[in-house]
This record gives sequence, C-alpha cells and structure tokens, in this order.
Amino acid sequence: MHTTIRGMLVGLLMTSALVACAQQPADTASADNEVAAKFGDTVITVAEVEKAVDGQLLQFRQQMYQVKDQQLQKMIYDALVDKAAADEGITRDEYLKREITDKVAEPSEEQIKQVMDQYRSQLAPDDAQARQQVVSYLQQQGRGQQEMALKTRLFEEAGVQIMLEPPRVEPVIEAANPSRGPADAPITFIEYTDFQCPYCGRVQSTIEALRERYGDQMLHIFKNLPLPMHQQAGLAAEAGMCAADQGKFWELHDWLFANKSNISRDTLMAEAETLGLDTEAFGVCIDTQTHQAQIEADAAEAGRFGIRGTPGFVINGRVVTGAQPFENFVQIFDDELRRAGLPIPGTEQDEGAKSES
Repeated sequence: MHTTIRGMLVGLLMTSALVACAQQPADTASADNEVAAKFGDTVITVAEVEKAVDGQLLQFRQQMYQVKDQQLQKMIYDALVDKAAADEGITRDEYLKREITDKVAEPSEEQIKQVMDQYRSQLAPDDAQARQQVVSYLQQQGRGQQEMALKTRLFEEAGVQIMLEPPRVEPVIEAANPSRGPADAPITFIEYTDFQCPYCGRVQSTIEALRERYGDQMLHIFKNLPLPMHQQAGLAAEAGMCAADQGKFWELHDWLFANKSNISRDTLMAEAETLGLDTEAFGVCIDTQTHQAQIEADAAEAGRFGIRGTPGFVINGRVVTGAQPFENFVQIFDDELRRAGLPIPGTEQDEGAKSES
C-alpha cells in the first residue's frame, strides 16, 4: 500500500516544523544575549559569533535546503509514478520503460563525432572504446532529459506545490545601483561582478538569454565586486558608476566586458567621448573616486552573503555563486514564478495568460 502524496508532504513538513520549533529559543531576546565566551570584562555573545560567520552559515543552510528539496521532490515523483502506473494497471518498471527508456533516441553520428572531437583527450585511447564511452554518455543524457520531461508533466498534472522555503538574504537596493527592468517585477536578479573577471564576461550571454526569456518578469540590478587580483577592476567599477551618473551605464558596461584587457584612464576617457558623455565631469568623477563608498558597500554585502568570488547572484534573496549554466538559473526563476502563482514562459499556463491579454 503506497503512502499518499498528501501524507508524505504533511509528514515531511510537520517534521521540519517540529525541528524548527525545537531549535527556536523560548525567549528570543535572551537568546540574542546568550554568552558564548567571556574573559576579564569582555563578553562575546552567540549572536555576535553568528553575525561574524553569517556568510559561512548561509552556505550550510543552503546545503541543508538542497538536500531536503531533492528528497522532497524524489518522494513526490516516486508517488506520482506509482499512482500513474497503478491507474493504468501496469508495474512501475513497465511504466518507466514506456515513458522514459523507449523514448530515448539513439545518438546520431553527428552527435557522437561532436562529443568525441570535444573530449577526445579525456576518453580512452582506443577509438572503439572512446566511441562506446560517448554513446553511453549521450544515452544517459537522453534518459535524463526524458525523465525530467516526465517529472515536469506529472508535477503539472498533479498541481504540485512546493512549500519548502529556501534560505534567503536581504540585500539593500539603492537608487544608485544600475538596473534594467520593471521595479515591480516578480524576480529581482542581483549580479555582483568584476569587469576584469573572465567568468563574469562569459555569463553575460546567459544573463541576456534570461532577460529575453523572462522579459518584464525580471528586474536586473548590477552591483560591483572588484577583486584585488585584477589591477584595473576598481577603476572599471568606478568608471561604470560615473557613466551611470550620466545615464550611460549599460553602454559602458558592455564596452568594459569587451575590453577587459585594455582598461586604463586613457581608454576610458576615449570611450566616454565616443558615448557622448561630459568627459570633464566623467574624468573628475573617476579621479576623485566619487563612488568608492558605494562600491565598497556592494563588495561588503556580497561578503556577508558568502559571495567571495565573481560572479555572484542573489535571486529573490536566494544566493547563487559562480557562472552557472542557463538551465540552473531557469530552474530558480521558474520556481520563484511558481511560488508566486505566475505563468512560466513556454508553458501552457503562459500561453493561456497571453491569449487572455
């Protein structure tokens, strides 16, 4: 007899709630003042220690959430597969074979050749063995895609709602932070970037793809995180903010990423003139480091969120580090829209919303 979806969800959520309640102090004020250590007249509270390591603790909270979320989705998926198979009077294995295994197409010669050419040095020396490795990889990839398609369909048909809440941070958004997109967009996407970081440059095409996919559902906010290892990163950050003062941030933003190895005061002044900026005001702005406090505040905030390298992102309070693949961002974006009860681009719900408008 299979456990019902509702039963499993209620059980999991009640367990989480009980654990959370057990961890909550009866008196918040006294917990904030709980002494962790003292020596002489000096007292260090637990709250002070937690604040000092908040970024590191956030990483642990994220890992805990990911483990819970993966387990929760597996429980839901398994229950839905069992129910679908039972409804059709077949076994679970028969159902999965029909819906996944039988739908995995054999990889084409073009696909095999492309992967072999790209990863030849990492494959077996023998061509036949290398080919088999590639075929197995492509078949496994195809199976994963079919399984994800089945999972998505079953979740949508069952109207699954995930209430398990991810850990979130609260970034400060100021008028000085360059942005594009509606202020009331359901997704606030904050980027912490270094103009001389190669990974930051590479992720720009991913960000553009996200903006194209989500349109007015996305507010993109830019924050600076110049790393000490990049000699002109600080100058580039200052220049970007100085260009923002004259309404030309995104134009200079694109130039900076395209010319990350050729950033100097002279090249910046030349580009400022090309963009039609007031070059005198622009020069004074970068020379006096007008925006240094803002840049340092951005970097300090990133550090509090556990973002030590670049790029880093905060999506509706959810911290993401590194130049992640497009699909990883889409998963979070779609989850946020789903939580808000809003249409997700490319789904039947989205098409229905468009036809109504």
